[in-house]
Amino acid sequence: MSERIEFWSRHLATISAEKISTQAYAEREGLSVASLYYWRKRLKGSGTCSAQVSLTTGHFVAVQVHQNEERSGCQLHIGSRLQLDLPQLPSPRWLAQLHGELNGQVR
Repeated sequence: MSERIEFWSRHLATISAEKISTQAYAEREGLSVASLYYWRKRLKGSGTCSAQVSLTTGHFVAVQVHQNEERSGCQLHIGSRLQLDLPQLPSPRWLAQLHGELNGQVR
């Protein structure tokens, strides 16, 4: 993943994780709102997205996902004992909510 794509992916994932408006985030970070919307559209359409979450440590880590036509769906491993098989990649908001719910339970 290029540095530019990684840069914008991190910002977009943070917006979703913090549940903040794009406008408010852009003002806080000194970024162009138009650029954030452009990169959101571009990354969504490219089949490449970046989700950032770590359910066990509470720290965010970059995860790169490439669409694969041979296989549909998504597997989410939580610790060594739980695996979720999902029909598609969940939204960053859903992952952030899951993280919040599991944060006190996964140790």
